[in-house]
Amino acid sequence: MKIRVRDAHPADVEWMSNNTEGWTVTVEKQEGAASLAEALHALIAEDSDQGVRMGWLHSSLQRAAGGEPGYVRLYELHVSAEFRQRGVARALVDELFARVPDQEIVLSAWDRELYGVWLKLGFTYVPEPDEMSGGCSYPGDMVRPPVEASS
Repeated sequence: MKIRVRDAHPADVEWMSNNTEGWTVTVEKQEGAASLAEALHALIAEDSDQGVRMGWLHSSLQRAAGGEPGYVRLYELHVSAEFRQRGVARALVDELFARVPDQEIVLSAWDRELYGVWLKLGFTYVPEPDEMSGGCSYPGDMVRPPVEASS
C-alpha cells in the first residue's frame, strides 16, 4: 500500500461526508458543514496503487482580530476504520505541516481518547493558564507551533 495525499475535489465530497462521524462536507459554504470553499486545505489520502480513498483532512485559516497573526485550525481528520494504524493520519498531518510550516496549527476539537496519537502526530498539549500543574485535565488546546525558519 502506497499512500498518496492530494487535494480534495468536488467529486470527493459525498465520500467525505459518508466517511466521518457526524460531519457534513459540502462544496460551497453551508452553515454547520465543512466546505471545500472555506478550506485552507482539504486533503484526501488514497492508496495510489488501487485508487482507494482511505482518509481525509480539512483545515481552515483563522484570522486574528486587530492585526495579530492568525493560525490554522485542523477542523476534521478522519481515517476509514479499515485503514487505521497504517500511517494514513500521519501522511495527512505531515502534508498539512509541509504546506503551512510557518503557521501554528490548533486542533478544533480533539478526542481525549486519542491524546497519545495527537502527541505522536506532532501536537503538543497547551494547558489553560489557570490549569494546575501536574495532571492533565484536558481543558487546553492541542497545538503544533510554527516551525522557526532556519537562517
